[in-house]
Amino acid sequence: MKETVRSYWKGRRRRRATRWLLPATLVVSLLANAWFLSRDEPAVGFWRSEAGRAEYVRAYDRAMAGLPPHEARDVRTDFGTVRVYRFAPRASAEGEGTTPIVLLPGWGSGAPMWGENLPGLLGLQGDGAQPARTVYALDALGDAGLSVQEVPLNSAQAQADWVAQTLRRLGLRRAHVVGHSFGGWAATNLAIHHPEAVATLSLLEPVQTFAGLRWQMYVASIPSAIPWLPRSWQDRALQVIGGSDEPIDRSDPVAAMIDAGTRGYVSKRSFPARPSDEQLRALPMPVYAAMAGNSAVTPDPEATVARARSLVPRIEARVWPGATHSLPMEQTAAIDAELLAFMAKNEPTRRDP
Repeated sequence: MKETVRSYWKGRRRRRATRWLLPATLVVSLLANAWFLSRDEPAVGFWRSEAGRAEYVRAYDRAMAGLPPHEARDVRTDFGTVRVYRFAPRASAEGEGTTPIVLLPGWGSGAPMWGENLPGLLGLQGDGAQPARTVYALDALGDAGLSVQEVPLNSAQAQADWVAQTLRRLGLRRAHVVGHSFGGWAATNLAIHHPEAVATLSLLEPVQTFAGLRWQMYVASIPSAIPWLPRSWQDRALQVIGGSDEPIDRSDPVAAMIDAGTRGYVSKRSFPARPSDEQLRALPMPVYAAMAGNSAVTPDPEATVARARSLVPRIEARVWPGATHSLPMEQTAAIDAELLAFMAKNEPTRRDP
């Protein structure tokens, strides 16, 4: 195992300039779907061309090669086949007897978006104060990635059901579910419709969950969502949304993957509706929510946290001053440590196998 970890660290690429691009593109993909791609009857997501999909898969494979050692699984559900990656902790015995972590990606991405956070969650770095856990990262159905959608996802119930079915067919009775951006909405939606599957719920800059989106996001997303506009316009729009002036490094595998997915894949998932106050009040599990103080997405982080605290019974919520929507990529070590401590404190008495 030590040699495997050394090989991973030797080959890992940590291109910090790409951090802001990923969540910015997630927002653009979400809004592009709402503004330009929606239809009265949502259909199944698709690739615009085989060449576009091939370009995406090449970049995706390069991005996955930079992640810790993992096992790929394709899980059949009633809605299609879900690509899942299982990451083992630093030593096989250390993950036994602890509830696993399930990571839900933001819109327009997949498992590779968690590359910065996986080492800490797996115990490959850090002080080892918290138990290492097995981690499962999913590619979302109806989105760019290696999952294959076969049935429309035109309701919140359907978008929760495919995740719940995936977890059951992996043999996971309960999991610590973590979501970023739209993945935060997806995680909350799972907890609302299948609370029995969620041991704890951790939300990192969730969109359409405790608050809506800034109106500026709709305006800024338009240049990035129109494929025939000059790339310089699209890049500038992504910088505005991501809160960064750093240039896009398309030689980076994750940046290339995001770019190819945004251009090549047409998502047909319905725009997520915010949960009702009653649904949020009914959440029975412990909830952790982290909002970015300088988020370009959330209208008022302080007010959003206050609202979350007023509605969710068992919540720990805070604002991270100075952070942007790229919170888990910017504050990687601190976020990983806080998530693991929250999970350890709320570890179920009756544990998953």
